[in-house]
Amino acid sequence: MGVMDFVRGGVQEMIIARPDAQKSLYVYKHPERTIPKWSQLTIAADEAVVFLRDGALVGVLRTAGVGQRHTLDTGNIPFLSNLVDSVTGGNIFVTDLYFVTMRPIRDTRFGGPLQAMKDPELEITVSPRIFGTFQWRVTEPEKFIVNYLGTGESPSNDRVESFITTKFMNAVKRTVPVFVIRQKIEVQNLGAYQEELGQTFLQKCDDLSDIGAQFVGLGDFTINFSEEELKRIQDAQKQYADIKAQKRAKDDLGGGNYMQYAAAKAMMGAGEGMAKGGGEGGGMMQGGLGFGMGMSMAQMYQQQMNPYGGWGQPPGGPPGYPQGGPQGGPPPGYPQQGYPQGAPPGAPTAPMAAAPTPSVGQDGQVNCTQCGKRVAPGKFCAECGASMAPTPKACAGCGTMNPPGSKFCANCGHKM
Repeated sequence: MGVMDFVRGGVQEMIIARPDAQKSLYVYKHPERTIPKWSQLTIAADEAVVFLRDGALVGVLRTAGVGQRHTLDTGNIPFLSNLVDSVTGGNIFVTDLYFVTMRPIRDTRFGGPLQAMKDPELEITVSPRIFGTFQWRVTEPEKFIVNYLGTGESPSNDRVESFITTKFMNAVKRTVPVFVIRQKIEVQNLGAYQEELGQTFLQKCDDLSDIGAQFVGLGDFTINFSEEELKRIQDAQKQYADIKAQKRAKDDLGGGNYMQYAAAKAMMGAGEGMAKGGGEGGGMMQGGLGFGMGMSMAQMYQQQMNPYGGWGQPPGGPPGYPQGGPQGGPPPGYPQQGYPQGAPPGAPTAPMAAAPTPSVGQDGQVNCTQCGKRVAPGKFCAECGASMAPTPKACAGCGTMNPPGSKFCANCGHKM
């Protein structure tokens, strides 16, 4: 039974509502443009109804309340007078009627490739992809119809969301590279910053108020890479780990831990040699050779860096104290293992021979030991400026310092 059948039969009430099968549509257009006066319009709590005529907005209605309907009459709804069809004696309204969902639209999908960006940690350029969901809602249904969808037939949800999803994705593309640079994090770790990214996405999104819509929030999202890109990142991570290990080794080297570093490298080389040796005997021999060479080089380097080994700088000893030591013992200047550490009780300490002083001639002058000139006695030569103080000489046998001019060591008797 059509609309005109209602009028001819004297029945002036029709029930108008969105069919249950169309509840999932974001926007549903009522199929009939002619609506009898006194019709009962049912509007759900999560939707609004927009009245248009000839492409122009006439009015908007929201729900009448629980269990209530709107009775379409100019006395109840004044803007309906703009929809009256005079040909039918005022019993018909001519309008395009749209039901618009007002609840938040959740789980709207977005995703795709992001622009290439430089990973601040690995220092390589990567091309990630992002996929996830976001939420949005209609805030002004009349703008949503007039400024966005137009007055055509009921659009599909994909068509409704296409423009909005593009807007959101553009905000994501603008935000992620800047966020990575400012936070100085690896692109693969962006998932850990979901809350911060969600807030930033919403701040950077274009304003949708001109089409009567609004972004509400971000759902779950993931950032991934193609297989080729992922392999390239993994290779870069391995190289980066090796560089960090080498840097730590250099730091240890500067701190005197080169023996530990060299021993570890030698053991690693031995393991690689055994893995590649091709046989048990050959692998073990190559591994042992590599280990021995690594340890020998470590010891040589350590001796060059610190000739006193683990003993540190020698404290020195009193004049006349033996400066040599047995092989494998402490360096000169340290107490020698297995030797008496002091003179026997009551034994006299070997005195250091007194240094001879330049002889003063009858003219009251002395000979400079450097230039040979006759100058007045003093600490420095008046002719060449050299020190006039005698320079002690070390014994080649025991290391004891002896006055200049000594022919034999005062401590061990060794010929000077």
